[in-house]
Amino acid sequence: MPIHRPGTVLLKNVPLQFVANQRKGHGRSVNTEVTLVPFIDLLITLVVFLLMSFSASGELLAQNPSIVLPDASVSTDIEIAPVISIDATVITLDGRRIADVPTLAADPKVARIEALISDLDTLKRNWAILHPRDPFAGTVIIQADKNVDYRVIKKVLYSAGQSGYPNISYAVNRVGD
Repeated sequence: MPIHRPGTVLLKNVPLQFVANQRKGHGRSVNTEVTLVPFIDLLITLVVFLLMSFSASGELLAQNPSIVLPDASVSTDIEIAPVISIDATVITLDGRRIADVPTLAADPKVARIEALISDLDTLKRNWAILHPRDPFAGTVIIQADKNVDYRVIKKVLYSAGQSGYPNISYAVNRVGD
């Protein structure tokens, strides 16, 4: 087979006139230039949008829709820490179910929540493995509904303290300045 000069081959052997006209492009150039200015404008707009929607202040806490957080005028930004959510029915640690709130509220004594203590201990051991040179801060965030019985929150605080988490932050709705 001999070597031929390169050229257009697509639809060359179709014997219809309108196909030949389409293949030739009616005298229009097939090579078009893509201008970079609109593309760069699009990328700049995208970068600005992403920077504006990204929050470096630590808004890492996804609020559970069943929890009504209390309001506070004095607050600080949150940091990455395990989140204990307490609503009217259940206590969760980072989305995992730990205990039932009505069962804990029925007992007036301050008691340990063993499932919470064991999960917090696991998180503490994982921290030591992942950050061998950093000291353990022992921070935990409590996201509690404002209508939950205080005895349940007290049991959660006691269990967190027993697990070695002395720094407790409360998730609140920021009001005012």
